[in-house]
Amino acid sequence: MKNTFGRGLHLLFVCIGVFFTVRNDWGQALIYFGLGLAFDPFAPTQTWNDKPLWQKTVLLSELSLVFVLGVLLFLG
Repeated sequence: MKNTFGRGLHLLFVCIGVFFTVRNDWGQALIYFGLGLAFDPFAPTQTWNDKPLWQKTVLLSELSLVFVLGVLLFLG
C-alpha cells in the first residue's frame, strides 16, 4: 500500500520546519516538525517493532529535534 499522501504531508511539514529553523523562529519550527511526526512517511499500518532500524532512526531523530527546539524555546 502506498502512503503518498502521508509522505507528502510529512515532507511538507518538515520543509516548513526547516524554513522556520533557518529564520530562528523556534516556536513555529517546533510546531511544524511536531506536525510532521503526526504523518508517518513510511507505512502507518506497520507496527513500531516491525519497522527497519533506519526508519526508527529517522523518526527518533525528528522527535529529538522537536525536544531540542522545545528546550530552546523554553530557555529562549
